[in-house]
Amino acid sequence: MYSMETPLITTEKNTFETEPEIIVAKPKGNSVVELLQTIVVSLVIVVFVYLFVMTPNEVKGASMEETLQNNDYLITNKMIELFGGKSSPLYSIFGDYKKGDIVVFYEPTTGSDFIKRVIAIEGDTVRIQGGYVYVNGKMIDEPYLANGTVNPAIDNLGKTKIVAGQMFAYEGEELTVPEGRYFVMGDNRNNSKDSRYSEVGFVPRENIRGKVVFNLSTILGK
Repeated sequence: MYSMETPLITTEKNTFETEPEIIVAKPKGNSVVELLQTIVVSLVIVVFVYLFVMTPNEVKGASMEETLQNNDYLITNKMIELFGGKSSPLYSIFGDYKKGDIVVFYEPTTGSDFIKRVIAIEGDTVRIQGGYVYVNGKMIDEPYLANGTVNPAIDNLGKTKIVAGQMFAYEGEELTVPEGRYFVMGDNRNNSKDSRYSEVGFVPRENIRGKVVFNLSTILGK
């Protein structure tokens, strides 16, 4: 006798289920706080640059014409003041002020900042004679003066004069620049109060605020 058994058919449930996606909500930032943080960081950077790197200056007066004009805006490099100088371990990087540099310095008798050109540095001899400047015994070429020339046969509108009664250096007198000091003059020699005057004389290095590196007015179109 035959028995027929119904075959068992089993169905297995798929045990692999898709994991639900977990989305972590990012907390919303406070836009006011973020703005204040940005402003603070920006101010810190600006203050750092102003104190230790560069600072703006405005020309007042005609003592540096034709090189610089009244109301010109300048950028002054302060790195030499803070980190340069022959006694500085960073001298090889930042150097020092040299002849021909235009510098901004504090003038204590007036309480003002002056802008002049370095003519002689420590150890140099300087002499003014016949309207011309001699450094270490040699007449220097000054093309930055109005109609600048070293040819005494030409009537030079930029001749360097000694003003009687106010002079620090006398006509034909040879002076030696002391250590750590500079002899400076304006490019507009007939309208400049500078090292020729007893009130200014040799400028101490510690009074120099920086070296002029850029004239913003050339970009601003002033």
